[in-house]
Amino acid sequence: MALLSISGLQAGYETGQVLFDVDLEVEEQEVVALLGRNGAGKTTTMNAVMGADVPNVLGGSIEFDGTELIGRPSHEISRFGVSLVPEARRTFRELTVTENLRLAHNHASDPLSVDEVLERFPELREMRDRPAKNMSGGEQQMLAIARSLVANPELMLLDEPCEGLAPFIVRRIESIIEDINADRDVTILLVEQNVAVAMAVADRHYILDEGRIVDEVTPERLREDEELKQRYLGV
Repeated sequence: MALLSISGLQAGYETGQVLFDVDLEVEEQEVVALLGRNGAGKTTTMNAVMGADVPNVLGGSIEFDGTELIGRPSHEISRFGVSLVPEARRTFRELTVTENLRLAHNHASDPLSVDEVLERFPELREMRDRPAKNMSGGEQQMLAIARSLVANPELMLLDEPCEGLAPFIVRRIESIIEDINADRDVTILLVEQNVAVAMAVADRHYILDEGRIVDEVTPERLREDEELKQRYLGV
């Protein structure tokens, strides 16, 4: 049985329906990427899994380790072992690195220690007393991922972790994703506009277009199929 199983998901907002019968599965310890153009419904899918930003779920099922998530609040879903790194990072700007991590620690049911997490992020360890507002975009992204890791999740949802970052920081984020997946056995569902990043870190890719899954591909096929990339990803 897949760790995360989404079946027939239909969801949207007051402005209209966004997702139409979305089906996808993520096996334990996989990294799976959800790709598509802006507006395809990728973030809505992540929010529906996490119970965040209250998308209207109109039908379907979202099961995590056999437990139905639809209708549950995000704090309860978090206790099951799911964490979300949102697109906008949403760090607490006035709080220091350590304070951001301690806040996540205090709200988790089975957290890792702050010191243990900082050992995995030497850049953050060196600036542990720095307020988030005084950090670069890449440093804030590392903090958002570290904050999510404090919760000791089984499944991490990463929404556009490399958006707007310099190439050398993108490579560091790739390394962090691979490390979390391999060393912590964390399963990852990744939304990413940077197709090169997705191909580098993901085992499989689902392509979402206008709210529907239109294909499931391997990294090898995605790398070679230029028509597919141009049609659905604008690459």
